[in-house]
Amino acid sequence: MSIRIIQADVMAGLAALEDQSVQCVVTSPPYWGLRDYGVEGQIGLEKTPEEYVQRMVEVFREVKRVLRDDGTLWLNIGDCYCNSNGFVRASEEYQRKGRNDAPANDRNLNELHNAGFKTKDLIGIPWRLAFALQADGWYLRSDIIWSKPNPMPESVTDRPTKSHEYVFLLTKKAKYFYDVDAVREDHSEATFKRAKSVNNADARKDKGSAQWQGGLTPEQQNRYYANLASSSGRNRRTVWEIATQPTTEAHFATFPEALVEPCIKAGTSERGCCSGCGAPWVRVVNAQRILRDELPKDDPRHRPSGYTKRETTGWQPTCTCSAEVIPCTVLDPFGGSGTVAKVARRLHRDAILIEINPAYVEIMKKCLRLNEQLFEDNQIEVIA
Repeated sequence: MSIRIIQADVMAGLAALEDQSVQCVVTSPPYWGLRDYGVEGQIGLEKTPEEYVQRMVEVFREVKRVLRDDGTLWLNIGDCYCNSNGFVRASEEYQRKGRNDAPANDRNLNELHNAGFKTKDLIGIPWRLAFALQADGWYLRSDIIWSKPNPMPESVTDRPTKSHEYVFLLTKKAKYFYDVDAVREDHSEATFKRAKSVNNADARKDKGSAQWQGGLTPEQQNRYYANLASSSGRNRRTVWEIATQPTTEAHFATFPEALVEPCIKAGTSERGCCSGCGAPWVRVVNAQRILRDELPKDDPRHRPSGYTKRETTGWQPTCTCSAEVIPCTVLDPFGGSGTVAKVARRLHRDAILIEINPAYVEIMKKCLRLNEQLFEDNQIEVIA
């Protein structure tokens, strides 16, 4: 496994990568109008949302080139408001106590008004960008809500406090690699509660039966719990409740490791990929369909649809190269503090980070402990 850091403008950094050389992209680009990071060529200080979105489309057009055809892009992006003081302030990440992180330069409010925005308007950056990427050829596959149980407080009295951001799943093709079994969730409490109620047609018809009065027997409940515990879980939902993760470093837009992890797990193969062509290995899953007639009538799963039991029995290649298996590669074109690489390394994937700010590269090195880790292939490139 290796971590490669490219210190460069994002477009120059992407130009240094080969076509279709990464399996997955997980990133959180600089938000528009949030702050001035003090680096020439930075993204986020464009005069209008349209200029920002257009620049991001150009970046992700180059990302599309380096991403495999069966790859996925996981894009975290936050929104912002048109403020009466002439600022455009993000609802989150605003003036943390004790930090030198003033908002970005004043905007000309007239410019925003001329562009159709009113004072106090929510700009709608996430969906503007998502639709622009869709129009540029990306498949917009899912909008994921990052729900924050510990959002930054806001001194507003005429709207709810913002407590979520978006993660968009985008792909190059209609068919792509997605490891559904790697990111399954535990069954909800409501699923277990169903074991205590009458939940099949035959039982409802026989309301007078002592067997069904008051719900399932303890033995039936235990059997139901055991079956659920041995199953692979439910398909992952689109609302992820994940707390923000504090950092002691001088970086103001870190996203939590728990947000990155399911993106990498779903977007890359745990087994790895072909060293020859980069094609991912996929799970060999034994999906056994259990029909209603095969279940006893007192089984809670005795329903018209029955149920499917899934079990991973191995892995197989998706190519015919017969080459060595190597870790998949995850790219973050806006490397920031190195969170994506840190999670990728823990999940035994390679990582490539691109970062324009040399100060943040130093933060990455400290965060990843590049001078202390066991891997010898790590390198830092500086592209002028």
